[in-house]
Amino acid sequence: MNNILILTDFSDNSWNSIKYALALFQNKSCNFYLLNALNLHKERLEDKGDEKPNLEKKKNAINPKIEFEKLINKINSSALKGNHIFIPIIGEKDIIEEARLQIIEKKINLIVIGTNGMSSNGRKNNISPTSEEIITKLKCSILVVPNEASFSSLKEVAFPTDYTYFNEAVLLQNMMNLLNSHKSSTRFVFMAKKNEELNKEQRWNMETLQDYFVNQSHSFHTEINNNLELSIENFIKKNHIDLIVMAAKNLNLFEQILFRPKIKNIRYYFITPFLILH
Repeated sequence: MNNILILTDFSDNSWNSIKYALALFQNKSCNFYLLNALNLHKERLEDKGDEKPNLEKKKNAINPKIEFEKLINKINSSALKGNHIFIPIIGEKDIIEEARLQIIEKKINLIVIGTNGMSSNGRKNNISPTSEEIITKLKCSILVVPNEASFSSLKEVAFPTDYTYFNEAVLLQNMMNLLNSHKSSTRFVFMAKKNEELNKEQRWNMETLQDYFVNQSHSFHTEINNNLELSIENFIKKNHIDLIVMAAKNLNLFEQILFRPKIKNIRYYFITPFLILH
């Protein structure tokens, strides 16, 4: 049984992430825990410089019990609902603390979050501060679903890497379980800013991936571009990628591909989900 935690603020973005998760796991038995909790970054913006964020403001804006009742009814009437159980959770602490508690108590396998791929000032494609904190501070695999993403299939999966880190079997097994259920093909993409040969450690890490995926459809590719976000954008288009998978510890790639791309209007930010493996 998969135990999946979906973070929701009852917005259109979070509903889109729920729909994506229902489609992705439609043929799996799942416990979906729906968590609504305080977003401290949003509170700080609304307080406009107050010494302490007003933690009651979020609560007073909506009634979580009423919103959850509407949400559960909406899910139950969806054609995507499979062998799934839904448990709403109203958090009293901020989203990071509440999610940490649920990961331990509910033995969560995966967290799902929705995002519009825009920073709070709307000027760049930077992922929101709350999403960045969730990805970096919660030690659990995380599925990031952009607001324009829609599930049609999971046939082609891109795994950007520079082969500088060894990926443990337990991390890859979580990925493998998902890919096998959709008969997906994995495309490992060596991301580099200039043309250079792999060193001994990089070659060993690449060979380890080759051995692990020997019975799984996969291939190895190289993308050389000074702008890594353009590399992954081009690769997605050329190979009709449905999902991007990355290891959480590869922060160098994260900085440009996911957190702080230098180029505006990158399309994958808005249409291609990311699976972050912890």
